[in-house]
Order: sequence, then C-alpha cells, then structure tokens
Amino acid sequence: MVDCVNKDEREVGDLNAGQNRLVWYHSLFWKINVFLVSSVVLAYVMGATIGWVMVERDSLEQWRRQAELNAQVTSSAIRSIYTFIAIESADDGQITKIISERPLGDDASILDTGFNPADVLGLAASQTKNNIWLFQKSTGPQAFVSSAEAFGSGTGIDLSLPDYTNPRQFFVGFAGVGNVRHFIAYVPVVNPKGELQGALVTTIGEADALQQSQNKLLLNSVLLLVTILILTGAAVTLIMRKVFKPVPALVGALSRIARDDTRSVTPFQNRHDEIGRFAVAIETLREAVVEREHLRQVRDVAKHMEHLAHHDALTGLPNRAFFGKKLEEMIAELEQGGQRFNVMLLDLDRFKSINDGFGHASGDALLVSFSERLLSLMRPGDIAARFGGDEFAVLQVVRKDALVEASKLASAIIRAVARPFVLLGKEVSVGTSIGICTETTVGAEISELLKKADIALYAAKSEGRGTFRFFKQGMEMSGERGHVFQHDLDTALRNGEFELHYQPIFDVSNSGPVGFEALLRWQHPKLGWVSPADFIPVAEKTGQIVAIGEWVLNRACSDAASLPPDTFLAVNVSPVQLQQGNFAKKVKTALFTHGLPASRLELELTESVQICSLECLEMLADLRALGVGIALDDFGTGYSGISYLLSLPVTKIKIDRSFVMHLEEKAESRAVVASLLQLASSLGLETTAEGIETEFQLQFVRSAGCTLGQGYFLGRPAKIKDLQHTYRDFYPRKVSSLGA
Repeated sequence: MVDCVNKDEREVGDLNAGQNRLVWYHSLFWKINVFLVSSVVLAYVMGATIGWVMVERDSLEQWRRQAELNAQVTSSAIRSIYTFIAIESADDGQITKIISERPLGDDASILDTGFNPADVLGLAASQTKNNIWLFQKSTGPQAFVSSAEAFGSGTGIDLSLPDYTNPRQFFVGFAGVGNVRHFIAYVPVVNPKGELQGALVTTIGEADALQQSQNKLLLNSVLLLVTILILTGAAVTLIMRKVFKPVPALVGALSRIARDDTRSVTPFQNRHDEIGRFAVAIETLREAVVEREHLRQVRDVAKHMEHLAHHDALTGLPNRAFFGKKLEEMIAELEQGGQRFNVMLLDLDRFKSINDGFGHASGDALLVSFSERLLSLMRPGDIAARFGGDEFAVLQVVRKDALVEASKLASAIIRAVARPFVLLGKEVSVGTSIGICTETTVGAEISELLKKADIALYAAKSEGRGTFRFFKQGMEMSGERGHVFQHDLDTALRNGEFELHYQPIFDVSNSGPVGFEALLRWQHPKLGWVSPADFIPVAEKTGQIVAIGEWVLNRACSDAASLPPDTFLAVNVSPVQLQQGNFAKKVKTALFTHGLPASRLELELTESVQICSLECLEMLADLRALGVGIALDDFGTGYSGISYLLSLPVTKIKIDRSFVMHLEEKAESRAVVASLLQLASSLGLETTAEGIETEFQLQFVRSAGCTLGQGYFLGRPAKIKDLQHTYRDFYPRKVSSLGA
C-alpha cells in the first residue's frame, strides 16, 4: 500500500517536473504561433516574388516599348532629312531597318541636305530626350564605330551587341556603348543589296540608372514586406496569446484533479468556443471524481460498518449476529444433506475479579489472548464467536461422531485456558466452563439451540467450573443465574430491590451536563449487587423485562423532576417491551403522570434482530410521533449497523466504548470513530461517545465532531440524591432540594 502511494506521488512529481521542464519549442502556443507566422511569411514571400517578377517583366516591357518608340521617332526624323533612304517596317508599323544607297552622314549627304549628322541626331534626341548614336560598319577589330552622337561631339565610340543578336536585324535590349551599358533600340542600316553599312542606336538610359530605380523599388517592396510581417506576427501572437490564455489554467485544473484536489471550480466554462467546452469537460471530470470519492468513502464506511456489524471490535471474532446467521445457514443446509454441527457456549471463570482488580485494559488483554488460543484450536469450517463480555460461542462442524469430537474440542479449550496468562508482567490464571448442544436437527430453532447450550453451560458452572456438559432432555437452568434469577426477579420488583443510578451525559465543548442516562441496579438480599449483564438476559427470556421496564420508565420520569430542567433523560428499552402493543401508550401515560415533556425523554435501543420486526418499527414510529427521541446504543457492535439507520426512526447514535477506549494506542480505533462520526453527520444524527476515560479520548472525539460524551472521566453514575450536590451549579437557584 505504501509502495502504491509512493508510486502515485512519484508520478505526480514527474508530471510537475515535466511541466516545469517544458521549453518554448514544445509549447503548443508557440508551435501554432510559428506555424501561422510561417504560413503568413510564406504567403507574403510568394506574393512578393510573383509581384516582383511581374514588376520586372512590366519594367522590361515598358523599357522595350520606350526603346521601340525612340527608334520610331529617330528613324522618322532622319528619314525626313535624308530623302534618299527607305524604311522597312514590321506588321505592327515598327521601323526595323533603314535602307540607304550610301552611308548616312558622309560628305555627300551633308552637301545634299545641308545638315551635319550630329545636328540631325540632336534634332531627333530633342524629341526622345535620350542620346542617339550613328555607327558605321568597321573593318577593324571593332564591328561598329560611332560617326555621330546626339549629345556631344565624341566619335569613335564602339558598340558591343550581345552575342546572340544578328546585326542585320532590329534589336531591343542591353548593349555596351563605349564603356557603358545602355538599354538600346538597334536599327540596322543596309544598302539595297542587304549589306550592313552601319546602325542607328537610341537609348532610354544607362543600365545602372535603370537597375538602380528597379532596385529602389525592390528595396521599398522588401521594407514594406518586413513591416507587414512584423505587424502580422505581432497581431498573430497577441491573438494566439488571448486564445491560449486559458490553457495553463485548465492544465492546472487537471493537475489538481490528478493530485485529488477537487476543491476549485474549473474556470472559463462560460466561453462559447472549444476552450469553453474543454473547461466544461474538465468540470464534469472534477464533479465525477468528487462523486466517486464520496461514493468510495460511503462504500468504505458501509463496508467497515458491515464488518463491525458482524465482528467483535476488541477480539476481531465474529459476533452474535454473524454466529446466528451462520447457524441459520447450517440448519438450512441440513435439509439438503449438509453436515451436522455442535453448538458450544463458554465463558471465563473468575474474569470479573481480574477485570475489577487489574482494570478494564487488563481484562481486554485477557479476552484478546483467550480469543487467540481459541482460534488456534478451530478446524476448517469451525467458527468461534464472542457474544459480549466474557461470553463466547463455538460452532463445530461434525465429521463423524458429534459427542466424541465435541468432547475433544471442549477438553482442548479447557486445557488451553488453564495455561497462565501474563497481564502487566504478572501471571494470572482463569478457567472456562462449556455447555454443548449436539441436538442439531432439520427445522431446529436458533434460539432453542442456544438456550440448550446455555442450560448446559449453567450446569457445568454449578458442578464446579472448569468443565463441560452436554445438554440432555429434562435438564433445567440451575446454579448461580438459573432458577435463582428467574424466581427472585418478581420478588425484587415487589420488595423494591431495584434502584436507578444516573450517569451524566456532557456536551464535549463545555463541562456542563446536558442529559442523564438511567442505569438499573439490583441489590440482591443474598448475592449482593447483581450485574445487569447477568439478570437482564434472564428477564428478557422469561418476559419479566416488561414489568421491570415499566417500573424503570415511571421511576425515571418521576426522578426527572429533580434533574435540571434543560437536560434530557435517557432510558434503556428492551425489544421485548417494543413488541408489546401498548408500550407507546404506557410511555405517554408516564410522561403525563409525571409532567415530563416528551422532548426530554430519550429511549435507548440496543442493536438486535428483534428491533427490525414490523411490530417494533410501528411502535418506534408512534414514539417518534409523541416527540420522544430514539437513540441506538452500542452502535457498531450489533446486528447490521447501517441498515438500522436507514430503517429505524433514529435521532442519535451512541458509539460503543470498545472503540473509544483504544483511541490513544490504536490508529484503527481512531479511523473507526472518525468514520462513524462522519456517517452520522451526513445523516443528520446526533452522536454520543461512550466510555470516555482519558483527556486524550475527550479531545479526539471533540476534534472529530462528536457532540456529546459519556464516561468516568466526565462523570460517574450516582444516585438521584447525590446529583444535586455534584452539579449544583447547573440547577436553578430556586431548587433547594431534590425533593422540592
């Protein structure tokens, strides 16, 4: 279990460490941001590239048209002066060739026209605003040499055409004029035979100037592109940051759920996008985890309560309820040929003297040690159970001979118990007496089997203890508790041998008593004080508990007038009394007779099968209708635990002292008490912790949420006449005596 917890903690730690180590390029925010910005950049670059190609193509086309126009204008101007030339044009009217009988610009042409070639070119250049050259075909290393120039008088400049051009054809493009590259229109000059004589060249500008203009346009485009990309990236980043802003909070919400921290409600659920749906999904998960955790706690409490309902809290042995259920199953299996079984009842001899002499802690240790020895003697299928106090029972599965096997087991138990027990460093010796019933047949009643074993147990005790006896027909209850109690109970009621002592019940948050529990005591004329654990079971079996209970109820209601008026009175009630059809009427009569408000009376029930009968349920409903409180006594040690809380009109549960007494040394006891208090709180029930005997126990039940406490540490039972002196500060000033 510890390894699993450590593993879970390591996994959560690894998750947190992984979140802390998250670098930017692993972040979904940055991945999407980079993707979007990259997409925008790619789109802009592609668009800019296409635009630049188109601009460059348009520029070249514009330069071409300008160069062609310059060539057209220049050729037309020259033709208007030199009448002896002819012009060849393309289909679109573009002049592509000049045909001349003699070279342009020679001495003869000057005499004929009266114009110097430079003047003619200057006239044309005034219209084109660009330089014009007239080149003559040369026989030297340079193919063309200028004979005239529109701007300036420089001659002898060579012309360098690209290698792929044909000098006899019209050309538009970059070419070298002297040492400078120009974008030119080249018009060849040929004689009528088609022989190349020279060329007329017009320019629209130097290549560097044209490229500089184009580069400036490109630079402006790039700057604009970068500006747009920066603005776009910033806008995308801001948008993505806003979009992903809830993600860390939602991741934190999931991390808290992983750590079982479900206190915080998931944020961003009111958004109407995927983030909102994601937040709603996380909130649904959180609520499901909370619900599952609540169900798990309820299930754990129910499972624990189920275990408590069928097992003794001190020894861990099955209790009376489990034993009775198993007996019922074994009896039913007998009809299908199941195994026979023996029923044994036993208790410890001299246990009361050890418990009183050494204290309850030593008595509990003795019971635990005895249980361990008893369990070691059980064979597969056998069951050992504790009924309460020092009373135990054994269900022995019979293999062959019931009498022989029962004798062997009983003898082994007696020998095991005879070995000394070590308590507080001292050896103590006890014994045990065992009653055995082997008459287990089809259709047998559980109560009848237990009664027979009980009678055999009393017979063993009456014959000297430390032995065992089998039940035989005609055997009657005798000895210390048998016929003595049965015959003397009526006498005790007539002679007033019963009396009530009252144990205060405190609010654990202060020192004042808020209620008192009536406890029945019997002063036997011969046996002295007789424990209720000894005579109450006899009274219930014989039905005498009805009359005794009626006396207790009336006496308690009468004594309530002498108790502080703001306190309640708790009276124990037997299931046998509830099964009487007129019990509610008796309660109502007692309240009316003694003037006690119903709200001050609380009836305490001990868990048992009988209180779930239809008669008891109807009677309890009538009592609640009167306003009387119903408390479930010794909760957690009886028949079926939680089922009582769901079926009975209970207003309070009293946590059994067996849980409270070990709070300081046992973590299990602390867990049980805390679970019981949590269960009661969820059902809206009051709680009383019984058996508080130390400061630690009081502080624990107080911090765990218990409202009331009862025990020797807070207050011991006392007679009614002694209560006023002990708790005089809580009585009204006008009350001067208990009889007033």
